[in-house]
Amino acid sequence: MVLAFFCYGTWLAAGLFLWPSYPLLALVVLALMAALQSSLAHEVLHGHPTRNAQLNEAFVFLPIGLVWPFRRFKTIHLRHHADERLTDPLDDPESYYKALWHHDELPPAMKFL
Repeated sequence: MVLAFFCYGTWLAAGLFLWPSYPLLALVVLALMAALQSSLAHEVLHGHPTRNAQLNEAFVFLPIGLVWPFRRFKTIHLRHHADERLTDPLDDPESYYKALWHHDELPPAMKFL
């Protein structure tokens, strides 16, 4: 719970107070807090930190960095865990792993990324 308050509080403070004077620093802080909130949302959808799903969801209700609202993210992510290919990086639906042969076929700009 403390981590959630820290995350949202820091995100809000960076947006309100850092952004006007130090926009690049604010972007770094905002990005870090978005990553932290995403990690918290992932833990919540797996039933942590409490046994109460509604309380857990209250910790991450505001999706500051995710493309989808929490419940949509939960649906999509749990579908990923229902896949028996989860541990195979080539077949995992959420993996961005590229085999060496596939990497070699990419255009130079994509190889750089």
